[in-house]
Amino acid sequence: MNSRFVEETVSYNGVELRSGWVLERFGLKGDSIVAFHGPCSVKGDDLVDLEDLAAGKTVEGENMLHFIAEISGIGLPGIAFAQRLLCIIAGHAVEEACGRTVQWEVRREGDDLYVGDGKLSVSIATVSPETGQPETGLIHLGLNISSTGVPVKAACLEELGVDYRELAPVILAEFVREVEGGLHASRKVRRVP
Repeated sequence: MNSRFVEETVSYNGVELRSGWVLERFGLKGDSIVAFHGPCSVKGDDLVDLEDLAAGKTVEGENMLHFIAEISGIGLPGIAFAQRLLCIIAGHAVEEACGRTVQWEVRREGDDLYVGDGKLSVSIATVSPETGQPETGLIHLGLNISSTGVPVKAACLEELGVDYRELAPVILAEFVREVEGGLHASRKVRRVP
């Protein structure tokens, strides 16, 4: 699995969550995950979450650490489990970066991360067809770098004293290790009758 942390500012508007975007934008082929920072503004038909769309919600923030993963042939249930794995990894990495003090305990509820009553993350997983190929699983995870522009009570990396430039490579490396390990484990067994 390929990975890259890109230090340039890149906006996330939801349209980036599609098969082939990581290759087009960053040149990473095949299964991959990329991290970058920048503003987030997902509204209307660009929302993937049908409940959020029906409720008229938006996903916004002035500066987030974004992760976009693309894994082929995994299907919707598989990518949803991979999304949870990425959230768990990110939560542990944030706790490690701020010393796991009681004051800064990171908790996960489903595919969201919280610190106290502030929401630290946004996340979605879906699939996208690829011409002549199996469906590609896609994940977006955004961690608030600042709380500016976030429409809900937010927690952010700045308040926690966590540098996103140091955090991103840790999350990328651990996610790649886990995905590659899981794929290897799935290939070394035989089917049973």
